[in-house]
Amino acid sequence: MQTLEELWYLFENHRHLEYDRTKRLTTSENVVTLVDGATPALNAGLGSIFYLSAGGNRTIAVPTNPSPGKKIIIRHYASGGARTLSLNTGAGGFRFGNDIVSLTATTSGRTDYIGCIWNEIDSFWDVVAVSKGY
Repeated sequence: MQTLEELWYLFENHRHLEYDRTKRLTTSENVVTLVDGATPALNAGLGSIFYLSAGGNRTIAVPTNPSPGKKIIIRHYASGGARTLSLNTGAGGFRFGNDIVSLTATTSGRTDYIGCIWNEIDSFWDVVAVSKGY
């Protein structure tokens, strides 16, 4: 059974809630696989976690279908060599702050995680977290 604090956490973190047969509230995340190519498209309306197995250096296109406060994680896997992932910083695209100013190459055979939040006031995906080397 979930506590009120746990439920609040789930709602605050925009997770999908399901009611399973044992009458327990559970969470699920829809992992969306991005199509590898020079500029993979990302439709934020389809999920919260986006997986890219990159066969070369890539630039994520400006994500479509943002919603206020939407949080996404990009899971970037470097396939066949070290790969650099860039994020489109054009209108409606990604924005870096003072703590995270850019992305560095992902080691071959490893996965990096990039966390972003849609800032509806400024119309940018703010890059708020990067975790490397999994």
